[in-house]
Amino acid sequence: MTKYITRFAPSPTGNLHIGSARTALINYIFKCQYPDAKLYLRIEDTDKIRSTEEFKKNIINGLNWLGIEWDNEPQIQSLNINRHLEVAHNLLKIKKAYKCICTEDQLTVRRKKINTGEISSKKICISCETDNEVQSLDKGYVIRIKIPSTGKEILKDVIQGDVEVNNTEIDDFVLVRRDNTPTYMLSVVVDDHDLGVNFIIRGDDHLNNYFRQKFIYQHMNWEIPQYAHIPLIHGEDGTKLSKRHGAVNLIDLKNDGYLPSAIINNLILLGWSPKNQDNEIIELNNIISQFEIKSLSKSASIFSYKKLDFFNNYFLRLEPNRKTFEDYCISNSTLKEYLSLDKEKLFRVFDVYKKDISKYIEIVNISKIYFSNDYSKNHDEKFQDDFNHIFSEFLEVIININKWEYDIISLEIKEFIKKNNIKFPVLGKPVRHLLTNNYNGPSITDIFMILGKKESIERLKRYKF
Repeated sequence: MTKYITRFAPSPTGNLHIGSARTALINYIFKCQYPDAKLYLRIEDTDKIRSTEEFKKNIINGLNWLGIEWDNEPQIQSLNINRHLEVAHNLLKIKKAYKCICTEDQLTVRRKKINTGEISSKKICISCETDNEVQSLDKGYVIRIKIPSTGKEILKDVIQGDVEVNNTEIDDFVLVRRDNTPTYMLSVVVDDHDLGVNFIIRGDDHLNNYFRQKFIYQHMNWEIPQYAHIPLIHGEDGTKLSKRHGAVNLIDLKNDGYLPSAIINNLILLGWSPKNQDNEIIELNNIISQFEIKSLSKSASIFSYKKLDFFNNYFLRLEPNRKTFEDYCISNSTLKEYLSLDKEKLFRVFDVYKKDISKYIEIVNISKIYFSNDYSKNHDEKFQDDFNHIFSEFLEVIININKWEYDIISLEIKEFIKKNNIKFPVLGKPVRHLLTNNYNGPSITDIFMILGKKESIERLKRYKF
């Protein structure tokens, strides 16, 4: 059996995007399906202007948080530049690349003719390759790869199937810039080869790059990897997922209180579905046992925040994730303060409201009313006489409850309603408002349990009519 070696190779020019996280996830799942497989992490930081250490740390921390593991010390691409240049000059030596001194004005004229269809070939330089004087230069040139002018290339992609491109559609792209720095197209191939990568899973926005990069492999007599190009994910308006659709960086989702299991569940169902399953809830171990990369859809998938919220609500309610909630509270300044003031009360708030929230951050605003040091009811709010007539008696009932337990409080409320021959809203809505300044919310018994007896009575006593 082939020992699969795959990789995830993000650029530290931004935070870890949800689309890139999906690519990393699928690489990790694929690796976990084969006992001897490896997943390597490479940080492609050759864009020195936009790459930062902060983004690099964000990417690594995001992958760790999601639970994605790799099998190497992360490779830093910029440390391999000399190796990239070595390969480029080797291609020059064996006549598979050439020096080019075309000016930007000359290239612009050529591009316009290509774009208008005046020229059918994408070859951008037509003079330097055969100019012996240019090929003898020691400096002041770029290095371009040689591309055949006839024939076609066929990619047998695991997801996309057979894809054909005529060689006239492939440009003689730059391998080394005029300042002697390698381009992405060269560096990525050299690093993949040197790492032994033989199965490349990446977004289909790189599909056309295959037909360019394969010539580096071919000219160097290197084995060409297998490829699986994953369709991109779009927003619900059908356009490429971006900030205008909501949080798209993994760190933002983490800060909002989404769980890794919910994100994984959501991402893996974009273009794939497990067989013989009654619902959409699936955890990572089951994904690994069932996933087939070749069964991924060829089409772009829609990322739905509503669906993500559904999954997150499911996972945050699970008992094993109570510790996850506490960890989140520690990371959030407001909730950390509440945690130190009264951990049990904060967890009572969470337990009451968790069925109705989609992410942990929603607990911040919910908790404020319960942790208010200067709580006062809205004095502009007046209640009906049918409530005012029974309020004092109800307050006395609450004061006389000896055991502050859910079932006892609930029974006392039911018996009071029955005794006074009233409907629940006559009592419940005003009491809820007195306790939380809101007519809507959880049951008043739940609110009593969150506040505790002393604070509940103090809030009720503030009502004057």
